Amino acid sequence: MQTNPTLDFVYFEAGGGHRSAALALESVIASEGYNWNVRLVNLQEVLDALDIFRKLTRIRLQDIYNLMLAKGWTLGSPYLLPVMHRIIRLYHSPAVKLLSEFWRERKPDMVISLVPNFNRALFESLERTQPGTPFVTILTDLADYPPNFWMEEQEQYFICGTQRACEQARALGHAPSRVFRTSGMILRPHFYEAAGSNRAEERRRLGLDADLPTGLVLFGGEGSNVMLSIAQRLGNSAVDLQLILICGRNRKLRARLQQLRTRNKLFVEGFTKEIP
Repeated sequence: MQTNPTLDFVYFEAGGGHRSAALALESVIASEGYNWNVRLVNLQEVLDALDIFRKLTRIRLQDIYNLMLAKGWTLGSPYLLPVMHRIIRLYHSPAVKLLSEFWRERKPDMVISLVPNFNRALFESLERTQPGTPFVTILTDLADYPPNFWMEEQEQYFICGTQRACEQARALGHAPSRVFRTSGMILRPHFYEAAGSNRAEERRRLGLDADLPTGLVLFGGEGSNVMLSIAQRLGNSAVDLQLILICGRNRKLRARLQQLRTRNKLFVEGFTKEIP
């Protein structure tokens, strides 16, 4: 008797984009009528028992990344990533062992990763328990940041939203038949639906001008302090415009933005599912 295939989508809560992409794929699979068993796997929860970063910093990996976003420290990524990679390599073997036990219990027919940094451990652990099980990495960034960020030299598939990312995968030795190009980043289906509301009326409802060009500024689920400088510079621009700023869960950032006094109008929102 043929059973429906089981797909495990691996994500974490760093920034929010990885989880959003996983939820978007789950939604599309359901709406298209595929009889697949889709399971969402929070990698942070699986590896919590290992406590790779919490042992050294007392902060979970996804919380470190969210802190970097909130503080606007992402410009320091070229210096922080090598440190992070060294820690990941240090705990690679225990991570593979833990993940192997996880796959042994779950027995997926395919594993789809929407996270960077851990694709080697995910692949090796899957090969250890279920050799030959398809492993796919879907980049939620426009390109890889080598080495060992999104892409590894291992027998797997890639789904890339840009030509640049496809070229990077092929340059690493991956066969063209294993590298797939999409039209861009993965978004929830709701973003593609025609808005039923009147745009001018919605702007007025937010206290904005109905006819002015309106910019949307957002920085993931945690916001970022860099939004302050964007709001100040564009808010005081000589060009007539207005801004909608989405701060995510960053309450301090939202309060600081609401206190700004600028030439152009600003509408400041916290975490919302009504972005479209």
